[in-house]
Amino acid sequence: MRRRHSSSRKRKPSRRKGKPRIPSYSILTAREKATYDRTTNLVTDLRRGEGSYTELLRKHHLGSRTARKYAGRELLGGTRGKPVRASKADRRVRDLNFPQSSGDVRIRTRSSRDATKLSDYYNDRDKLLRGKLGVADFEAKWRGVRVAGREIYADAEAILGMAEADVLKMENLYASVGLER
Repeated sequence: MRRRHSSSRKRKPSRRKGKPRIPSYSILTAREKATYDRTTNLVTDLRRGEGSYTELLRKHHLGSRTARKYAGRELLGGTRGKPVRASKADRRVRDLNFPQSSGDVRIRTRSSRDATKLSDYYNDRDKLLRGKLGVADFEAKWRGVRVAGREIYADAEAILGMAEADVLKMENLYASVGLER
């Protein structure tokens, strides 16, 4: 008895699809945005070498699946015995404060390089306000510097005046990080 080719039978369609996409930041709920921000912090800490992947998952209250869901291609390795590591740079959405003449304004950026540069600026501005950095040094370093297509406000005299008028609120600088427990 001969068997016929199985080409006459219909095959079941495969249930497996491609890699799942990272959800768009604009459609996330508040809770999901908090998880997304914690994942961003995880990737940043992993890049800096502040601990192993499992330690950082515990620190940021994340599961491995959740971290992979929100971090996507920023987490490399983790298969076939290789350790999980972070990519060198990422394109994650970040809500950051941007310095302007009227005070700090929230902007959305997709560059870890922009976030690093703004962090350096705010550290130097804090040193300026505490008197550990001179006016000339601050202006020489930050005059004409552009971040996310905009020029950073680097008028030291005006910044000192805004600090006296209590326009600059440094405690709200890292508000996008989420709630502390």
